[in-house]
Amino acid sequence: MKIEVLIYAYLAICAAMILFNIACVFVFRRRDKKLVSYSETFIEQVNRQIELPEIDSNHRKYLSEKLGKVNNLMAFDETLEKLYAENPEKIRNYIGSLAPVFIYLILGYKRKNKLKVAYLLYLIKKYEIFRGQKSVVIADVILEAVQDPSLYCRENALQALYSIGNVEFVIKALMALDEGPYYHNAKLITDGLLTFSGEKEKLDEYLWKTLPRFTTEMQVAILNYFRFSSGRHCEAMMKLLTTPQQNDEICYSCIRYFGKYHYEPALQYLLNFVRGENEINWEYAAISATSLSAYPSEQTVEVLKGALSSRNWYVRYNAAQSLGALGLDYTDLIDIFEGDDRYAEEMLRYRFDQNKLKEKGVNGK
Repeated sequence: MKIEVLIYAYLAICAAMILFNIACVFVFRRRDKKLVSYSETFIEQVNRQIELPEIDSNHRKYLSEKLGKVNNLMAFDETLEKLYAENPEKIRNYIGSLAPVFIYLILGYKRKNKLKVAYLLYLIKKYEIFRGQKSVVIADVILEAVQDPSLYCRENALQALYSIGNVEFVIKALMALDEGPYYHNAKLITDGLLTFSGEKEKLDEYLWKTLPRFTTEMQVAILNYFRFSSGRHCEAMMKLLTTPQQNDEICYSCIRYFGKYHYEPALQYLLNFVRGENEINWEYAAISATSLSAYPSEQTVEVLKGALSSRNWYVRYNAAQSLGALGLDYTDLIDIFEGDDRYAEEMLRYRFDQNKLKEKGVNGK
């Protein structure tokens, strides 16, 4: 009897799931039809407006009313995508005239569901609606979203601010994020800063000025941004690296920077780190061993060869990789292969084997 009850219960659950899926199909199909209908209406409206010398104020009122609903906003997004592919210049000009509409929308949306706010912020970034704007009202509303518990909302708010291109807004946002209770991935911050649409040099200047006011995690994210953005920060990075009692994570970022951008004054520091002077920890030696691949010289090769005898696997591995990056082959390293250090020889063989496997993968053999 109990088995029959379980079977009937299972069949009932299956039937309920089938009915639910059927209902979803009809609901989504109906929604898609509505989106198509809305999109066609918007296409007619926009096509009419882009042919005018100036956008009609009644059209802005129409959009302010219609785009208050997310479905309409989705249809409008689809419309802009289609028309942009056909006539990019006219659509760019049209989008530039929509700032008042989106100010109205963002003030209304902030009282609604956070996901709706996040979607609106995504569109602001996507079409750079407020690029070059200095409106404090816009900034305040977006900065409020930067402190939202939702990662999606926070990230879209930051992206919207990057698209505006106002340095002060970005600095305020980073400070608010840094002081807030919610964790935000450092890579997202680094990648986001790289998309900043304003004056890069001005942004860099402000970031250096305010750097000490941030937590270590935020400082590292900003230093990583400098590493990926340009090589004009060598002197400032050197100052950070040589500051007494500097935080280790910040030093690691500086060392990686000098591995990307050759800076002769940094060479001796990198060599000393690999040699292990001043009883530094192994991370300094390992990261510096990688960075030395940007400093070809007899001294560099000598120090990297010495690092092959390190007790730490990562130091040996990075040293072997850098020797390969510097163009040294088997004949240049014959003294290591024929030497008494088995660990150094094994690491070089491991590196050569890795390179052979990579070459086979590239050649498809």
